[in-house]
Amino acid sequence: MKEFLKALNETASIINELPERIAPFGLQCVKDNYRNGDFAPNSTLTKNTKNGGAKPLFDSGETYASLTYQTGQGEYRIGTNKVHAPLINDGGIVKPLKAQKLTIPADKRIKKRTEAYGVRKTLSGLEAQGWKIFWRPNSVMGRAPVGAKGIGRKIKSRFNRNNKSKDKGVFYVLYIRVDEVKVPGRPFMYLSDEQQKEQAELVQKELMKAIK
Repeated sequence: MKEFLKALNETASIINELPERIAPFGLQCVKDNYRNGDFAPNSTLTKNTKNGGAKPLFDSGETYASLTYQTGQGEYRIGTNKVHAPLINDGGIVKPLKAQKLTIPADKRIKKRTEAYGVRKTLSGLEAQGWKIFWRPNSVMGRAPVGAKGIGRKIKSRFNRNNKSKDKGVFYVLYIRVDEVKVPGRPFMYLSDEQQKEQAELVQKELMKAIK
């Protein structure tokens, strides 16, 4: 009887530990989906603001690194603490909350400053350095002071070339202004049929350990 009870306890222990044993596999599946998914390509503007024109879903790598799991009674869950995760997984439309339009950085240098200081403080900082800022319906432009290092996307025009030759400063697009942004769905938070089959086989192996 003692041996039977011991075996029964060991079996129950393995079954209770199943979520913790299986969860790492599920997490790796989601990470594989994230890294190797056949996703819609980035727009040109998105490529300009990413590190080295990173592929879809990748930039700093923070979202990928944040993927983790939690286990509970008879279950496990894969998730992330990044609030934008549902948007990039499911897709959707982003609209301004209070402003008339969304203000999107024109390149990664402007993006980096904006993430640190916000749009207004970024522009105020440039003005303090001698930049002239111009708000347009579809963009925010800046004229750099003579001799200053440019930031943003340099406007390629005869007007700009003439300004440079006359030491009047060169114009750059700092932000693009739009009414909304459509984010395509790039699903990664799932297990494919093949992954589910592999998981079922893994569960079966663990259960076989319990009944030996």
